[in-house]
Amino acid sequence: MKNGAGVDGTIGVARHLKPSIELNQPFAPITLICLFFSFVGFALVELNWNYPLFLYYDRVPAFSDISDQWYNLRQGEYWRVLTPIFLHYGAVHIIFNALWLWFLGTRVESVFGPMALAALILITGVISNTAQAMVSFPIPFGGMSGVVYALFAYVWLVGVVSKVPAFQLPPALFPLMVAFMLISWLGAFDWLAGGEVADTAHTVGFVSGLLCGATTLLLIRSKRESH
Repeated sequence: MKNGAGVDGTIGVARHLKPSIELNQPFAPITLICLFFSFVGFALVELNWNYPLFLYYDRVPAFSDISDQWYNLRQGEYWRVLTPIFLHYGAVHIIFNALWLWFLGTRVESVFGPMALAALILITGVISNTAQAMVSFPIPFGGMSGVVYALFAYVWLVGVVSKVPAFQLPPALFPLMVAFMLISWLGAFDWLAGGEVADTAHTVGFVSGLLCGATTLLLIRSKRESH
């Protein structure tokens, strides 16, 4: 989501889902770590406590090019390419992104392990953040939704092709998520978010998740053929 308190276009579908909390569910450390830092980011925004340090770009000096969204990165502040995913604007924003992250992240960890989820979040987070930064400057943005869309696309594609039980999602979920993503481009959720929704991060995250899913399927196929 860009600037202001509110939520993004993923929350409507989230209301129809039950969190994947089961007593026999495996421990999911990366999901829990990301949830922890998401709530920390939410607290920093709510308290207005130094959170611009974790935006993709902060205020640039008067003598610099005002259109330069890469200024902070050139100063060596490389953490900024990822940390915006942890910043959340408003309670509803953090709650629904947290539910989506738990719903999808625990599935990836249960099948492929913590390191696979960590790599997936890192890759898709950096890609979706960078894409949003290219179109948003100088408006700040934050939220886990780009990663959420990536995880959804990843779980859906791998589940459809490989038939992994943990990746089997409700059949109506894919068209609903895609519909919400496309409708959001029309500004339908901006009034609810209290600002512009970061649609570029959503769409680029979704596409990057599909690409990561396709890569995983190719690796699985290659491993099977080598045996």
